[in-house]
Amino acid sequence: MRSSTRTANGQPPFSEIAEQNASSAIREIYADIKRAQGAPLVNLIYRHLATIPGGLEWVWGSISTVWGYQRLQKAAGLMPFPDRMLVLPTSLWRGVGVSEKDVAAIRVFIDDYNSTNTANILAITALSQVLNRPELPDGKQQLAVPETSAATEMRPGLPVPKLDSLVPEVLDLVLFTNQIGELRSPPMVASMYRHLAIWPGSLALTAVLLLPLAEAGRLQQLRQSTIMAAERLGAELVAEAPCRFPALPEPASRDAILEVLDIFRTTLIAKMIPVGHILRNALGPE
Repeated sequence: MRSSTRTANGQPPFSEIAEQNASSAIREIYADIKRAQGAPLVNLIYRHLATIPGGLEWVWGSISTVWGYQRLQKAAGLMPFPDRMLVLPTSLWRGVGVSEKDVAAIRVFIDDYNSTNTANILAITALSQVLNRPELPDGKQQLAVPETSAATEMRPGLPVPKLDSLVPEVLDLVLFTNQIGELRSPPMVASMYRHLAIWPGSLALTAVLLLPLAEAGRLQQLRQSTIMAAERLGAELVAEAPCRFPALPEPASRDAILEVLDIFRTTLIAKMIPVGHILRNALGPE
């Protein structure tokens, strides 16, 4: 069963397969993704790829076969992050109803988002380049069996609220924050903002942090620098690949996969990487 990620204008262009609705084969891949990332949730990019025949299998199989997730995490350390970021005092968080315990919980899941988003943008940027170069895959390399991924310590997770479960005021705040820094209606709602809806005050402070950066054009600059850095590092990952890439999916799936990878790497993930680091810095050190 597919569900849809509602956008700011109410349209659901990005369907997904949630873990509880996935087939046994997709659930195995989801479990492997969580083991490799050490994160309790499967990112939206993978949940959407699961709706494309062969999409999730080829993308995650290529990551596991060619690099392994730990190699991506190592390369992620070379990505640029925003500087001169604000740290908000604890009293300000308390003033909007976010306790010190809440701040600690938010730090944990923001760290998870920052870690997985940075590794994922490198993976999908590299694979986008592979899909644009048909000579790279030779069909001789077999996709890795999901259980071969190295496991990372799993953090406990918090549920991500569904948009239709939010009260109207909080839903409006999620959609408003999601729109910040966009020139047009975004095609999807960032899971990070849905997560922050558990503490509406934290979402309001996030919007206050981002609005002046968006007005000054800084968020767009950060997005572009993230895209460019990912393209440079992605090209290096392709060039140094220790084995050939697995055979491409059928042409229809190939085109659909490429379109999705390009949308995610240039819009949602490229924006949420700097946003995640801005917010994590605002939360202060542990």
